[in-house]
Amino acid sequence: MFSEKLQKLRKERGVSQEELSEILNVSRQSISKYENGTSEPNFEKLLILSKYFNVSLDELLDNTNFQNSEQRLVVKNIQSNKILIESKIDGKVSSFYKFINSSVFGKKEHHPEMMLLGVDGHSFWGDNAVALAWYATKNDYEKELQAIMEAMSKGEAAYHLKYYVNVKKKGIFDLEIIR
Repeated sequence: MFSEKLQKLRKERGVSQEELSEILNVSRQSISKYENGTSEPNFEKLLILSKYFNVSLDELLDNTNFQNSEQRLVVKNIQSNKILIESKIDGKVSSFYKFINSSVFGKKEHHPEMMLLGVDGHSFWGDNAVALAWYATKNDYEKELQAIMEAMSKGEAAYHLKYYVNVKKKGIFDLEIIR
């Protein structure tokens, strides 16, 4: 589990919760919550932890210990069918293996044209799709999807969305691109 892995890495390095909290720019209580499993850091904090402890995101989030670079490469290739992405809509981070588009119905000039959804699981009820980001044009959406697929084919553990647009609510059901 991530919580146990974080605590182990911190203690191996001889770093206190207070010192780690300063590195991540969070409270010591946040580190305590990460370590007892009641809270999880956002994607940005995971990247900082990964670099600080000199471990991959796979190693940080998975309970696997890699003895050498050969083992790491094998696991990286096996796990390349999923990629870690932070949603620009709700900030949640998950590993996705499939992507779906959703067109905006009745699009107006101030609306985004497409939404990217990522599938992170499947159950009896169907795919669990998570809204990842809005796109001003279909072309922007297609560039993003192409970049994600390329990152997955290279076996990368994580991907940062690049071509999305920020939106704000306008009324009860309407959205507007923030320019």
